[in-house]
Amino acid sequence: KLYKKIFTEKFWLSVVFASPAMMKKINIKYRKKNKAANVLSFLIDKNQGEIFLNSREKDFPYIFFHGALQLSGYDHVKDNVAAQCSYRHESQSEKKILSK
Repeated sequence: KLYKKIFTEKFWLSVVFASPAMMKKINIKYRKKNKAANVLSFLIDKNQGEIFLNSREKDFPYIFFHGALQLSGYDHVKDNVAAQCSYRHESQSEKKILSK
């Protein structure tokens, strides 16, 4: 249900569970940040994307949701809500999307 709310058109999505070491390497390469990320999202084209989830994270639904929102155009930095991106905030965002 959540997937259909975020991606309204046909969308091919790959989900990769990666080790913290792999997440760090990818984060260094693409974001120039020397730490393991909990989630990284890459839009391959307008109908295809890839989400990398850190295998050590415990809250996969939250980090998957965060990555999916990024693929759909949501940018917590650009939209000036980076300080508000807590688990509680994302849960509220999820509820808003699902209620539409």
